[in-house]
Amino acid sequence: MIRWEDYIRTIPDYPQEGINFYDLNSLFAGPMFSKAVHEMTKKVTDYTDNITHIVGVESRGFVLGAAIAHELNLPFVMVRKKGAKYPGDLLEQSYDLEYGSATLTLQKGLLGHTDRCVIVDDLIATGGSMVATGDLIKQTGAKVLRGVTVIDLQYVRCPRKDLGFPISTLETVGNYE
Repeated sequence: MIRWEDYIRTIPDYPQEGINFYDLNSLFAGPMFSKAVHEMTKKVTDYTDNITHIVGVESRGFVLGAAIAHELNLPFVMVRKKGAKYPGDLLEQSYDLEYGSATLTLQKGLLGHTDRCVIVDDLIATGGSMVATGDLIKQTGAKVLRGVTVIDLQYVRCPRKDLGFPISTLETVGNYE
């Protein structure tokens, strides 16, 4: 069994003291990137049917989501951080981080009521960005089928937060207490 954490550089006390930053750039730049994409794609297809879109969360979710969408021959939609240059009308959703708050945006008109989406990101910590992305998708009338990440930082999301849809991950770090 692959220990994905071995391929991901961890930076303690970043972006602030007490937070560990899991730098997936080290996974992307190494020999296990294609294996990670393959394993995440398998998580999507093993547990989810009738997917119409893969939705990636800025920015590392763009890398993984686009690769998974390519593997599945599906359209790819980007959810961006507020302030990113994004043309047209936008939907917005705010959420809390371990160390502050943020807002995500989605262009109107990319998804609709018949679409069935899988959200892809690098990791899940508090669940805030995953839930906010799900809320953006639901605002379009589309359905969220599942979230998929490389890492689940369970110890950050304690007690377990109900996200409103299932999550599949390659590796769990820490346990719920």
